[in-house]
Amino acid sequence: MIIKNINALGIYGGASLNSVELALLSTDGVDLQNVIKTGVVPYPDALTLDIRSVINRRQLDYKELENSIEVQKLKDKISAFYAEIVPQFVGENNVDVIGVDSLTIGYDAANRCSYQIESGRQICEMLGYKTVTHFHKADLLSGGQASPLLPAFFNALGQKMEKPVLFINIGTVSSLIYLGTTGELVAFDCAPGLAMIEDWTFKHANMQTDYNGKLAATGTVHKQIVDALLKHKFLQRTPPKSLDIMSFSEKKEHLEGLTLEDGAATASAFIAEAIFQAALDFLPKIPHDIYLTGAGVKNPTLRRFLKQNFAPRELQTLPDLLTVGAAATAFNAVRRLYSLPITFPTTTGAYEPMTGGEIYEKI
Repeated sequence: MIIKNINALGIYGGASLNSVELALLSTDGVDLQNVIKTGVVPYPDALTLDIRSVINRRQLDYKELENSIEVQKLKDKISAFYAEIVPQFVGENNVDVIGVDSLTIGYDAANRCSYQIESGRQICEMLGYKTVTHFHKADLLSGGQASPLLPAFFNALGQKMEKPVLFINIGTVSSLIYLGTTGELVAFDCAPGLAMIEDWTFKHANMQTDYNGKLAATGTVHKQIVDALLKHKFLQRTPPKSLDIMSFSEKKEHLEGLTLEDGAATASAFIAEAIFQAALDFLPKIPHDIYLTGAGVKNPTLRRFLKQNFAPRELQTLPDLLTVGAAATAFNAVRRLYSLPITFPTTTGAYEPMTGGEIYEKI
């Protein structure tokens, strides 16, 4: 197969419980040639409520998820929503393949289960584009954690950067991606992300998130609660490791009793501290060049907490790639078409570099 540049659209639902990211790239799956267009589209309020309902009542058993009428209805709604927003976003641009990585509502690496709420077949039939979904499955079957799925993209992004370089990506969960001076690629989920803040604001104020970090900016951080949360067993576990958005559910009760503002501030401070501790504990070194990516970039208070922890190092951003989850999904779709790996032993714990994704073509 001849590897050539093609246009790939990425659809990513894992940056927030409230919106979906889109990114259109030109790439051959090895080099990132051009970012054509990016965007974020909020879920309709009714769809957000459906998502939260399924996540809060989900069961980890894979077969129960597959057979759940509620889950199947949500899968149909999510897929139809994705198909609805794509034409306006794409406009007159050509699309050769779509990659879709939606929210994970069931995850159990020990039993090789990872369940995303989208239907590649349905999206393919609605839009007529070749579609790649379910990037996690092959890695799980190869003994991996199935996440993070961003490293291949960041490896391409960082080729022209001075090494070592660290990327901190904050979506619903937070991940670290480290590129070393001799080609080392280390990546792992390291801490909760925006989902923890979004859960707090939704539960206590019916707000989808802490918009612009305003609540946390006016709240007081309760350090004793941060210290208690930092004792979570996941944070002590040696990578490779992958974090499910519900993994810290039993610890969120520590925030109960705080004011809305103090809860947002304490959750944000904990996320920043957990990320920093993971970098200290598990990376070869903390480099001078650090880039903050993902939806968390849009939260100034979270950025401030991170800057305080990582000082005197500066945290840089990549303005053209705030929707990095969608960009990585598009990139991975192209790598799947060319049978190139998207996960590695040093990123997920898979036995060997693995490609991944199920390809759907219109019949």
